[in-house]
Amino acid sequence: MLKAMKNKFLFELGTEEIPAGMIEAALTQMSQSCKALLGEHHLTYQRVRTFSSPRRLALLVEGVPDGQSDREEVVMGPPRSVAFDDSDKPTKAAEGFARKLTVSVADLEILDTAKGAYLAYRHNVLGKATVEIIPDILPEILNSISWPKNMYWRKSRFRFIRPLRWFIVLWNEESLAFEFEGVKSGRTTRGHRFLAGEPVTLSNVDEYVEKMRQNFVLVDTDERRQKIENEIAQQTPPNLQVLFDPALLDMVVLLNEYPSVICGHFSENFLELPQEVLVTVMRHHQKYFSLIDEVGRIQAHFLTVLNTDADPDGQIQKGHETVLEARLEDAVFFWESDRKRSLAEREEDLDQVLFQEKLGTYRAKTARVCQLCAALKEDLRLQEAARLCKVDLTTEMVREFTELQGVMGGVYAREEGCTEEVWRAIYEHYKPVSLEDTSPQTPLGAVLSLADKLDSVVGCFSVGIIPKGSRDPFALRRQAQGLVKVLFDHDMNYMLADLVELAQKPFSVKNAPEVRDRILHFLIGRIRRIFQDKGLPYDVLNAVLAVGTGTVGDAYQRAKSLAKIKSEEDFEALAIAYKRIKNILTEQPVELSSISDKYLEEPEERNLYASFAEIRPKVVENIENHNYTAALRQMASLRETVDGFFDKVLVLTDEDHLRQNRLRLLFEISQLFLRVADISKIVQKGV
Repeated sequence: MLKAMKNKFLFELGTEEIPAGMIEAALTQMSQSCKALLGEHHLTYQRVRTFSSPRRLALLVEGVPDGQSDREEVVMGPPRSVAFDDSDKPTKAAEGFARKLTVSVADLEILDTAKGAYLAYRHNVLGKATVEIIPDILPEILNSISWPKNMYWRKSRFRFIRPLRWFIVLWNEESLAFEFEGVKSGRTTRGHRFLAGEPVTLSNVDEYVEKMRQNFVLVDTDERRQKIENEIAQQTPPNLQVLFDPALLDMVVLLNEYPSVICGHFSENFLELPQEVLVTVMRHHQKYFSLIDEVGRIQAHFLTVLNTDADPDGQIQKGHETVLEARLEDAVFFWESDRKRSLAEREEDLDQVLFQEKLGTYRAKTARVCQLCAALKEDLRLQEAARLCKVDLTTEMVREFTELQGVMGGVYAREEGCTEEVWRAIYEHYKPVSLEDTSPQTPLGAVLSLADKLDSVVGCFSVGIIPKGSRDPFALRRQAQGLVKVLFDHDMNYMLADLVELAQKPFSVKNAPEVRDRILHFLIGRIRRIFQDKGLPYDVLNAVLAVGTGTVGDAYQRAKSLAKIKSEEDFEALAIAYKRIKNILTEQPVELSSISDKYLEEPEERNLYASFAEIRPKVVENIENHNYTAALRQMASLRETVDGFFDKVLVLTDEDHLRQNRLRLLFEISQLFLRVADISKIVQKGV
């Protein structure tokens, strides 16, 4: 039945407004689920497109056949040895398999497989029409979406982010019957809540995008983005430019169905506030774009994206300006009120701010961070920054605008006359907040950021707070990612295991070694993520991380070098030989002692020992100088002598003194490799 590849089907689900930050992930999951389910049902497709607005999620699948092709299907049963007795009579296992398939044992056959002979049933399956399959897979697509928060239906316990309001399931011009949680499908969707009139009826799939556009809903995300960007350019006053904020642009694209941009302004008196406060008030609370002059100074203008087509009489603009001025007046009050007390005078207030019940207050956390900073770097300026870094949590400004924590501490410290090294360290110490964010720019800021995140991760693990699934209330994954990123970006020469042990000291934990290993495993997972983002292959990371991380920078250098030469001919052959060495050493006990010259009887083992003795000091020197590419190439030069050794020498000879001497030689070679990586984990071509 595999015909007519020009078919299309549209699935739109209408809801109450979905939070903007959840839409993209939901669309991705829907698309992936749809593709997987089509594949499971033996249906091909040319393209799956996604559409959205705050009130809808949609899939448009193009190039779908009329139905499945007829196919032969083989159902495997028990092994022949189980299905038949010694006299070749069917056993109960064979009869049960046949009964399950509603056939007789005579309809079954024996198939030879790589695992042996098995009883099997071969039959032809007639392909189903695609229109019969689509309604069956839609509930699975809906259930595939994982939301951070859910509402649920009482009877079925179905969970979704918002109530479902309508479904459209169109196959070309045909509307397919579908019902889910009491909502039936039809041809009717909804236009813009305020700008559109009657419900929108679709006669076919192809008119979806245009008909929605006519009813003031731009379902194509890229089209909405382009419209916003064009109007931002038009509405920006001369000689000004928009403060670059891609995350805010992403958000307003998803917040609006039919966006338009207007420019507003506020009193220049508010420009006396720190720029950080102005940007935060506009961005986080109002979703406004800030405008700056040619030297980056913020100006008394803003751009906002409306979910409507225009503001001809300027009333919407006036409303936004009034709301913003009220917000800014609050910020002025907080700014003036907070500065009546210095940061040092507020330190005791941290006793009233809880970090975590088992880990104490923020004052206790501050004390631990100060200890860590002192151990990591002797610098009085760092100690001052560490002592004050959390004090802004007690200020009115941060209580109202939590996004400014750390930043306001740095701003207040700057206002009080602290040195630039001190206030910048405070200002930066929450960074980076994501993989895309930058690390602190200053050395003291980097150390303070490291100490703060290290204390949070180690402290939480020490009291049993460990991320599980989607649950991570203290954002430990993000903190660990930031910790590793700081170590990497600043090429810090701290051993990861030493850092964890240092941070564990304030905590009384009975199973400290076990907790330490769990933390290290958690951090190594974050290292793997960062290195993968740098383009390093998974098998290289497996090989390098299997022998320990050392410092993050050193692990990266080893991984880069291994990735560079792993495809070279000599190294590939040596990796295969190394796997053989590792297998032998895994199975055979080695009595550690010096290799004896007099027990090297065969020419090939003498050649290997001589070659190894020659390159060993050069390899060690290169490793100590972190020149891992040269070290690995020198190791790869052993390829021919290793091959000759295994071709001509029996390692596991019955003579104990010879066997142990050969095992010691292999052990010494393996130990040299393990200073860089466990190359047995490298995946060979064709394997």
